[in-house]
Amino acid sequence: MFVDAPPPKPIVVHAARFAYRPAGWHFSDDDFGVLTRRGADVESAAFSFRRYALGWALRIPPNGIAVTVHLIRRSADQPANLCGSVPHWPDSPAIRRLPLHLPKTTSDRLEGTPRVLEYRVFGRMDESYNVDLRVDVNRLRPTAAMLRRAQAVVNGIRFPRWPRPKRC
Repeated sequence: MFVDAPPPKPIVVHAARFAYRPAGWHFSDDDFGVLTRRGADVESAAFSFRRYALGWALRIPPNGIAVTVHLIRRSADQPANLCGSVPHWPDSPAIRRLPLHLPKTTSDRLEGTPRVLEYRVFGRMDESYNVDLRVDVNRLRPTAAMLRRAQAVVNGIRFPRWPRPKRC
């Protein structure tokens, strides 16, 4: 007679949280994923405007600011076991200090919306995950106050620790 072992307990990973929450802003930071051999990814976001039900990117209002944080442990290498480590991407150097700092200028744009500037920061949080931080501002010449507010929201990002088991 064979007795089946109970299934392994799922390993839940969480999104980054926003500790600084300016009045009038809207937040989505309760995402979670299940870590498997193929990895996991989660997203959190903060908006200076009310998000639309079908997405925000193509309807960001003038002077609107969106902060999105993707935490990614994925690989194009199918047999890779991502339970205990994250792939080291060339454009994602190790994050050595927090808070993250936005670049002073950018020539990047939000895809499909040439009038929306996109400030990007990429990095790797130890062996937990790669970070893709984007701050989109719907103004070609953002004011100093807008950039200070965006940086303050970024300063308030709290990054979780993800487990690094040998198997999952």
